[in-house]
Amino acid sequence: MLNEPTGDSMTEEKAEAGLTKIGATPSTHYFTPTDERDLLIVAPNPGLIDSPDQARENVAYQTAHAQSLSGKRCGVVVQMDRLFGQDAASRQIYAEGMKPEFFFGAALVVPSPLSRAIGSFFIGLSKPPIPTRLFKSVDEALAWLRSIRGNAN
Repeated sequence: MLNEPTGDSMTEEKAEAGLTKIGATPSTHYFTPTDERDLLIVAPNPGLIDSPDQARENVAYQTAHAQSLSGKRCGVVVQMDRLFGQDAASRQIYAEGMKPEFFFGAALVVPSPLSRAIGSFFIGLSKPPIPTRLFKSVDEALAWLRSIRGNAN
């Protein structure tokens, strides 16, 4: 669904998939499903090696988006398969940034062995404070977030 190169075609393909691009940081693009602003899809630039500085920028963006939801909390889908690497400091920044007052769940999309390893390290070592699970596809991740959303909001 979201495994495409960056550029203008990225936004066009998202529109066809029923997604709206809502913004970006230098390392990541952000989308929401149409009419579901409380579900945030995080699409790192392909091949990204995440750093603490990038993690802080992304946490700030995600938190600002969650705060804009007028009291609703946000669910986050992260396309881990687009990452090439992520160090322990970056993982910790993301885990600490997932504050339960703003976020109700995080779904990590991990269809490849490398992305599964990065996602497993994140969950196992960083211990995020919100429900966090691994999925093979964005569609499965969104379905899970929708299923827990009612209890969260």
